[in-house]
Amino acid sequence: MTLVENFEELRARASNWLSIDALPLWLDRGYDEKFGLFHERLDFSGRPVEGVPRRLMVQCRQLYVLAHLSLRGMRDNRAQIDRTWQQVLRRYYSKELPHRWAFSIARDGTIHDPKCDAYTLAFLLFALAWLYRLKPDPGYLALADEVFDILEGPLAASNGGVIDAIPRPDAFLRQNPTMHLLEACLALYESTGRAQDLARASALHQIFSERMLWRTEAALPELHDDAWRAHDVAGNWYEPGHHFEWVWLLRRFSMLSGVNVDEDVKVLLSRAEREGVDAGNFAVERVGILDRTTVDSRRSWGTCEYLKACAAEAEAAPAEAGKWRDKAAKALAALQSGFLSLDPPGLWRDRIDAAGRKLSEDVPASSFYHFVLALMECERVFGRIVRPVPFATGRTALFLDRDGVINLDTGYPSKPEDITFVDGASDAIRFARSQGHSVVVVTNQSGIARGYASEAQVLALHRWMAARLDEEGAQVDAWYHCPYHDQAKIPAYGHGDHFDRKPNPGMLLRAANDLHIDLANSFLIGDNESDVLAASRAGVSGHLFKGGSLLQFARPILARS
Repeated sequence: MTLVENFEELRARASNWLSIDALPLWLDRGYDEKFGLFHERLDFSGRPVEGVPRRLMVQCRQLYVLAHLSLRGMRDNRAQIDRTWQQVLRRYYSKELPHRWAFSIARDGTIHDPKCDAYTLAFLLFALAWLYRLKPDPGYLALADEVFDILEGPLAASNGGVIDAIPRPDAFLRQNPTMHLLEACLALYESTGRAQDLARASALHQIFSERMLWRTEAALPELHDDAWRAHDVAGNWYEPGHHFEWVWLLRRFSMLSGVNVDEDVKVLLSRAEREGVDAGNFAVERVGILDRTTVDSRRSWGTCEYLKACAAEAEAAPAEAGKWRDKAAKALAALQSGFLSLDPPGLWRDRIDAAGRKLSEDVPASSFYHFVLALMECERVFGRIVRPVPFATGRTALFLDRDGVINLDTGYPSKPEDITFVDGASDAIRFARSQGHSVVVVTNQSGIARGYASEAQVLALHRWMAARLDEEGAQVDAWYHCPYHDQAKIPAYGHGDHFDRKPNPGMLLRAANDLHIDLANSFLIGDNESDVLAASRAGVSGHLFKGGSLLQFARPILARS
């Protein structure tokens, strides 16, 4: 079996690494109970590296991780988030500071470096966006607006974007803080729907497209002058990982705004894919823009960003999704073999040389953000079947189990010839849509773990079922499945109590996060008590279907909404 055919198992192993190994380790050994903050680094045995100043940026990245994985249903981290956030406010924020927020604190909790740093504040905004998404507290948005006052005031660059810090470290502008400010603006818009955040993202995209991107050289320079010119900066370079990160961000911006970014993406990929990905499918660290000299070391984050770019391109161009799926499979295999294959599991190599030898001296907490985003994007794009839907917050949904609700349960059906649709299934879906609900399928598929069918077969079956329902005018917005089981014969899918497997609510929470669904005003119809319990755990109204016409069963439920 080829590598690409094993992509689904690669994704499953990566998901288990994240949920079983990495998250528990970083919530335990990576967390300082004394201060209620995360350690900056661990050594390769999993012990904290002491005496290292703790940057606000790292705390913000870890808060994002906890919030995203809580929303995903992997683990409820709300208590640890609340404690950490209170300590962040206590240790890093002070009205006595000229710009409110400190860059880092010392081991004893006092301020170590009080500088005002744009990169750090961009991640503070990013964390606030995800905290608000988890718990819509207007206090988070008030703080975000206060941070924007700094970024758009003393930290604003004269020609758009931001300077590095106050005081400025040198005369250059760097693309990195502005890139992450765009990321934060998009996260805030997705979390709140505030028009001003999308407007900020649009302005940053314009600066990137018109000034930052050196089109004749197909490169995004790392260093610029105050006019965002890079032509006269000797020895300038680009980092392929940042090209890939911008590809993902631009596609995200396009999805939210409708702005066409195809030309920008084409320029970024044209050189980064040719020069910036080695034979082992790792993103190399940097390439000289004019002399094309390559720094052959590899950083874990660069390959994470390559994986995200592959997912973004597969989503943006469905006709070419197969090509990008193949590339994503190779990138994920490289990520696992080159960076994640460590004991104890849950740690990583942050930097390796061209031969794969470890160059990093310890394990920086700051990299966890990259792994989580890359794996979540890989799962979101390649681990479900979804129709393109315009961005909107607060949409409601009818969740449907599959076997026994949409089709007759014949015992692990995995091929089109196994499917007989339930009476009234397409009518019920059409009626739900007429009432303004999205329709989402959430189905346990332990037959994958048991070896009765591959995950690729189940995904193909869902495409076939979606097409047949489309012919009836019964569009399903998304199909989610859980392939895990505690008695798996396929090791990649072994999990004692997977957060997605009903009665756990993971699939409903995942759909809510992906599609911005209001769970409290949504419904689920299933044929098993585990379906109803999953609904209850997600805050959804659950209803048990015992057969007959699905339309007759669903109509009174949905008509009351």
